[in-house]
Amino acid sequence: MTWTPEAEKRLENIPDFIRPMARKEVERVAKERGMATITAQVMDDAKDKFMKFM
Repeated sequence: MTWTPEAEKRLENIPDFIRPMARKEVERVAKERGMATITAQVMDDAKDKFMKFM
């Protein structure tokens, strides 16, 4: 998967211990939508989806 610079920068703001799981989840959401590039919007969508379970 390709990540835009903005998405990569946002990923860096996620705490180290959760970052690998967050990356997997964001990539899973993108894959479900048939997207090959991770954008800030994909990250927002993954966050919204994840927060529904909290």
